[in-house]
Amino acid sequence: MKNQPEKKQEKPMVIKTLALISLILLFISVFPGCSGTGVTPREGSIRGKILNLSNQPLEDALVTWAYDRTRWSLTDNQGNFYLEGIGFGEQLFQVEAFGYRTTQFKANIYSGQTTEATDWQIEAKSFDYSEIEVEEVSATHALISWKTSDYTNGLIEYGETESLGRTVREPEREYATVHSLKITGLSPEKQYFFKIIAARENRDAETSVLDSFTTSSSLEDRTPPSPPTNVEAALTSSPNMVTVFWAPVSDLDLKGYKVYRAESQNAAYQEISNTLIAKGQERYTDVSVVPGKKYYYRVTSTDQAGNESGFNNIASMLVPGDVATEVTWTRGNSPYLIAGDINILETGRINIDSGVEVLIADYDSFRRSDPNRIDIKISGALVASASSDYPIIFASALTNADKNSWNGLVFENAENPANSLVNVKISDATTALQIKNSKGVYSKIEILNSETGIKCESNLDLTVASVLTRRVTTGIEITGNTNFNLSSSTFYHPSVCINSSNNDGLTISQCNLLEFTETGLISNESAGQIEISNNLFVAPNGTAIKMLSQNPIVQYNTIDCPYAIQISQGNPTISKNIILADRSVFGNGKKAIEHLVGVLPLPVFGPNNVYGFESGNEYSGCTASEDSTAEDVLLMKEITGDTYDYRLRQPFPDNEDPWGIQRATVPFEP
Repeated sequence: MKNQPEKKQEKPMVIKTLALISLILLFISVFPGCSGTGVTPREGSIRGKILNLSNQPLEDALVTWAYDRTRWSLTDNQGNFYLEGIGFGEQLFQVEAFGYRTTQFKANIYSGQTTEATDWQIEAKSFDYSEIEVEEVSATHALISWKTSDYTNGLIEYGETESLGRTVREPEREYATVHSLKITGLSPEKQYFFKIIAARENRDAETSVLDSFTTSSSLEDRTPPSPPTNVEAALTSSPNMVTVFWAPVSDLDLKGYKVYRAESQNAAYQEISNTLIAKGQERYTDVSVVPGKKYYYRVTSTDQAGNESGFNNIASMLVPGDVATEVTWTRGNSPYLIAGDINILETGRINIDSGVEVLIADYDSFRRSDPNRIDIKISGALVASASSDYPIIFASALTNADKNSWNGLVFENAENPANSLVNVKISDATTALQIKNSKGVYSKIEILNSETGIKCESNLDLTVASVLTRRVTTGIEITGNTNFNLSSSTFYHPSVCINSSNNDGLTISQCNLLEFTETGLISNESAGQIEISNNLFVAPNGTAIKMLSQNPIVQYNTIDCPYAIQISQGNPTISKNIILADRSVFGNGKKAIEHLVGVLPLPVFGPNNVYGFESGNEYSGCTASEDSTAEDVLLMKEITGDTYDYRLRQPFPDNEDPWGIQRATVPFEP
C-alpha cells in the first residue's frame, strides 16, 4: 500500500503529455508544411514536350512518375505534358507510346514550383529487347547477354556514371537474335551503368533502358581472368629451344601467366614455367626440349585473387637439330612441320607411323648447311614403313611449291639395316632421296615435283624397288655402286629416266621408262655384269638406251621410240627385244640399233624383232642375226585401249620363249 500515493501522482503527468501531443497534431493538420514564419509545400509539378527523332510532336504519349504511376499525363497534339503532385528532389519519369521505345528521363522537382523539362525525344520501335541480364561479374569484367525479337547488330555503351562514354561492340554485320558481350578492364567494387544500342540491317539504332551492375571485390573474386590468345611457338637460330609467346591479357587484376607442355595434343599437360610469368612479359623460352620431338603448348592467365583461366588455343613445334635418341612421330600428332635442319646421328632413330604427314617449311631457322633450304640427313636410322592405305608424306608446306623447296632425304653412311622407306611419298625437293654408302629397304616410293628423284652412290648390294616419279627432271642417278639392283619402277615424263655410271655390277629389270624427252637409260659402267631386262621404253621422241661403255646384256625389253638403242663402243648382248616406233613423232622410226663405231666386221645383234623404222635404219653400224625378225606383233593395248599395255596378245615368236616384256599386269596405268 506504500506505492499507492506514487500512482496517484503519475496520472496528472500522463494527461498533460497526451494533451500536448493532441495540440501538436491539431497544429500540423491546420498548418501543413509550416517552417519558421511561413508555409512551404513539399510537392511540385513538371511540364515539357515529347518529340520523335524527327523533332515532330508526339501526341498521346503517356508520361508517368516512376515512383507513383498514378501521377501521369497524356501529351496533347503539340506533344505537351503536365504532371503535378510530384515529390521534390531528382525524380525519374517514364515515357511510353505505341510504336515507340519506352524511355526514361530524370528531372529536378522543387517544392511548390513547376519544372520546365527539356524537350525529350523517343525512338520508334521496330523490335523488342528482352532478357537483358548481367550473367557474370568479377572484379574486372562483366558478361552481358540479351535477346532481340528481330535480327540486330549492336553495342553496349557503359561507364561509371549515367553519361556512360565507353563502348564494346559486336562484330560488324553479324546479325542475330541472341547476343552476348564481355566488358573487360573494369575496376573492382564500382557501379557501372550500361545500355544497349542495336539496329536492324539498314535501319536506325534503338536503345534499351539504362541498367547497372557492380563489380565484386578482388578478395571475393571467383571469376577467372580471360585466357591468353594468339599463342604461338617459334624457333630461333639457337638450337634446342622453343620460344612461346602470346597476346597480352587486358584484365586489370591480372597477375601473370603459366605455360604448360605436352608431347601429344590430348595428353596431360605439365606446367613448365615453374614461376609465374609477369604481366608485360608475354613470352617464355623452353630450353628443356629434345630434338626430333614435337611439343604442344598451352598458356593460362592468373589474377590477383589466384583464379586461373582456361586456355584459348594450342601452339605446337617440332624441334629440329641433332637427333641422338629414339623418337616416334605418330599419326595422332600429324602433321609435323619441319622449320630447321634435322640430322639423325648414329645413335639417333626416328620412327614414323603410317599416315604421318611431314611438311617442310620454306625457311631454315638454324641457317646451317644450305641456309635457304631444309636438310634432313640420316646417319643413324629413319624407319618410315607405312601401309599402302596410309602412306607417309614428305612435302613442302607451301601450296604449289616449286621443285627446289627443300633438299630431300639424305641417307649418308647410314649403315643401320633398320633404315626403311616403304609406301612413302616425297615431293618438292631438289633431290627427293639420296642414298650414299647406306643400307636399308627402299620400296614403294612415289616422288613428285622434284629436280632429281633419287641419287644412289657408293652403296653395296643395295636394292631400290617400286619407285614412281612424276614431274621430275631426272628420275634416278646411279653412281659408283657395287651390285646395285633397280626393279619394278616407273619414271614418267622426265628428261632422263635413268642416268647410270661407274657401277660395278648393275641390274635394271621390270621398269617402265615412259614419255622421256631426251633419254630413257644412259649406261656408262666401270665393271661387273650389267643386265637390262624386261623393261618398257615408250616415248615419241628421244633415245631409249645409250650404252657408253662395258658390254651390257639387253634382253626381253619392249621399246617404242624413234631412236631405240645407241652403242658407243664394245659388243653388248642385245637379244629377244621387240623394237617398234608406233609413237614416233616422225611417223616412223629413225634408228633402231645403232653402233657408233661401226667398223668391219660389223657386230651382230639378235635375235630381235624390229619393225616400223625407215628402210636401212633398222641396224646402223651393225647387223642383225639370221634369226631376227621384222613382224608387226599384236599387243594388248590394241585390244584393251590401255596406253601402256605393251604385253603381247599372244607369245612371239613362240610359246616357249616369248620376246619383249613379260608382265602379269598392265605395266602402268596413268
